[in-house]
Amino acid sequence: MNGLFPYVRWTLLWFYQALDKLRLPMSLQAPGRKLPDVTEALACGCCEHICVGRGLPKRSVQEALVTPMGLPGDFQTAPFVAVWGGHAGFDRAVMLWSQEVLEAVNSEGASFFPGASGEQILVSGVDWMLMTTGVRVQIGKEVLLEITYLKGPCKKQDPNFPQPEAKARISPTKNPGFSRVLAKVLRPGRIFRGDRLFVFEHPEGPQKQLIQH
Repeated sequence: MNGLFPYVRWTLLWFYQALDKLRLPMSLQAPGRKLPDVTEALACGCCEHICVGRGLPKRSVQEALVTPMGLPGDFQTAPFVAVWGGHAGFDRAVMLWSQEVLEAVNSEGASFFPGASGEQILVSGVDWMLMTTGVRVQIGKEVLLEITYLKGPCKKQDPNFPQPEAKARISPTKNPGFSRVLAKVLRPGRIFRGDRLFVFEHPEGPQKQLIQH
């Protein structure tokens, strides 16, 4: 069955790309997932970088299609996530991180740049303490994400720190507000570098915090 996963992913990506090229509403695949009212946003920021590529580091691009399977052109190399292209399934399709957090960590001796940590979307202007499980993020005019997990650092982050143990700086348990976050895609669509970004509370209020170590 595992051997079928790549073909399923490619078929779904082809489907979304076809919708995109035909300029058909991709939100048809997510009935009931209306974009929130921006006047109710907790915060407003900017999509600083969109990053895709095979493994790490990823390269910055000007635009990308965001689908429930991740971003076309983006692939992971770990065997258990490689077939998805995202970060291990529909509820981990996209990873986001903060430009301000990246700069703060670099000021302490790290050496991150856009795409170096594996994030596909680098955000600016948002208090990263707001980015918790259940929070929803609208990017541009089409895409709506929901944060599913805070992501703990793995050994692949070691080269970005002066010492391997220093990667605890972006641990969600040891330093809340500094970790990367994973999200599922509620509404697919195309995003562009420089798009406005809005952060909203989950419709049912605060959700239980989930961490992927």
